[in-house]
Amino acid sequence: MGEVTVTRRIDGSPLAYLVEDEVVVESSNEGKLFYLQKLLHFDHATECYESGAIEYRLCYYMIAHKPRMRGRWAFGQFAPMMTPAELQAVFEAARRKGWL
Repeated sequence: MGEVTVTRRIDGSPLAYLVEDEVVVESSNEGKLFYLQKLLHFDHATECYESGAIEYRLCYYMIAHKPRMRGRWAFGQFAPMMTPAELQAVFEAARRKGWL
C-alpha cells in the first residue's frame, strides 16, 4: 500500500494504480489472508490520479510453498476461494469503511 504499481492491461496498454486502502480478513486456512483493496487509477504520463477512477480488487496473500518464496507472504495469483462466513466478514468490513 502507498506506492504506484505499473503493469499492462490484457490489451498491452499501460495500467498504473495505487492501493489507497484495504480490508484484511483472516482465513480459516492458516497462512492465508483475504484482502479487498480500493484501487485508485493513476495516469503515469501526467503523474496524476484519474478523477473518479476507483476499482476494488478481491484477492489473497498466503505463505508460499514454492522454493523461491518459501515461508514468505506472496500474492495469490488465482481467484480466491472462501467460506460464506469469510466473504461476509470481507463485506462487513467494507461497509464499515463506507465503501458499500
